Amino acid sequence: QNQSFSDMVVYAVSGGQRIRLGLATGNSTKSFPIPQHLVRTGGTIRFQADPVGSNRAPVSEEMTVQPGDVVSLTIPPQ
Repeated sequence: QNQSFSDMVVYAVSGGQRIRLGLATGNSTKSFPIPQHLVRTGGTIRFQADPVGSNRAPVSEEMTVQPGDVVSLTIPPQ
């Protein structure tokens, strides 16, 4: 859920690898599948929200994600 006015490119970050999940336009809710190779090992993952046209790119806390899990990420208003 992107509560910000800015469009955000959302990435999954795991093991130093950053995978683009998709674009969450401002004030919208989007769903993105997490690539299986990131979750099948049961490792940890972070999410990065990179605002289009800005150099601020907040990163979530690290979490463990298993196949079939549903993860909710909220990007607060700026």
